[in-house]
Amino acid sequence: MNLIIGGGVHEHGRNCFYIESDVNYIVDCGIMKGVKSCYPKLTAEKIAAADFLFLTHPHEDHIGAFSWLVGKGFKGKVIASQETLESISGYGNVYALPKGGKRAIFGGVTVEYGRSGHCVGSLWYYIKTAKSSALFSGDYCETSCYNVDKIQNKRAELAVLDCAFGYSSYNKVVQEMRIKEYAESVLKTGQLLLPVPKNGRAVDLIYLLDKIDCNISVDEKLRTFLNDLSEENVWVPQKVMSVIEECLYRNMRSGKPNVFLIADAQLATYEGKSVAEGIIKSGGNILFTGHADNGGEAYRLISCGAGKVIPYNAHMSKQDADRVAANNNFDKVIYFHGEDL
Repeated sequence: MNLIIGGGVHEHGRNCFYIESDVNYIVDCGIMKGVKSCYPKLTAEKIAAADFLFLTHPHEDHIGAFSWLVGKGFKGKVIASQETLESISGYGNVYALPKGGKRAIFGGVTVEYGRSGHCVGSLWYYIKTAKSSALFSGDYCETSCYNVDKIQNKRAELAVLDCAFGYSSYNKVVQEMRIKEYAESVLKTGQLLLPVPKNGRAVDLIYLLDKIDCNISVDEKLRTFLNDLSEENVWVPQKVMSVIEECLYRNMRSGKPNVFLIADAQLATYEGKSVAEGIIKSGGNILFTGHADNGGEAYRLISCGAGKVIPYNAHMSKQDADRVAANNNFDKVIYFHGEDL
């Protein structure tokens, strides 16, 4: 078995991993914003030789290069959750893994999978062929508000594990306390804006900030996404969904400070930039809780001191990844998403 790293190791973005064995397959095909060459480092020859593409979830740094991959000759089967496949419409050879399932077989490939706790539709994969075995965590978090099927008791030659927080001593309780304290301090004198991905930590942040005596509102894009969440509670526990639903339909209370969530994590759109500018001019503040792409508007605002950064737990640190490895039996571990590893 040979691993070709197309991207995502020693960098945050462009996640792409190619297994060359008796069956060739790719896991993820992301792009990386803010660099000249944003696509995975794979040759057209390798891409055309891949039989399968497994997608862990629908974020750009994991699926953004899909059209590029097809343009380079990929003709294999794409395997992912239904929610992830909805982000790559127009490609016919796909298979949606059943919700609540644990295993699927495709010829000489056996795939075990589970929810990774990162966002709606996010999965981890344990992939076995006659001559290879590998575990791909995808973006993985055991302590988020999302449901997660823990990775444990797996035996694999290789594990590719999320390590976005690197060597930082990330502590969920401490970070949540910092976010709440910062929000409360801002809301004493102004409004607070949180740019977030449409599908991701917005659920966690609403659940956290609902404990503060304030109004919470979301933009139309985020509202539509939250309204469409399955009533089956496959991805989000009922107790969390109850808080989200109450927040969405609660009337704004006069005299209470306001928190706004906008589904534009990088403030890349004209609308996002305009909202941010309005918040700043009114004396409010912007809180970024995730990675900022080099050269983007979020990066600019943070660099000039107009935006505060308090990372929220949606990935693993090295300590977390090592704990996962200890609960399994991996011959070799590769860390991705961590710029300092």
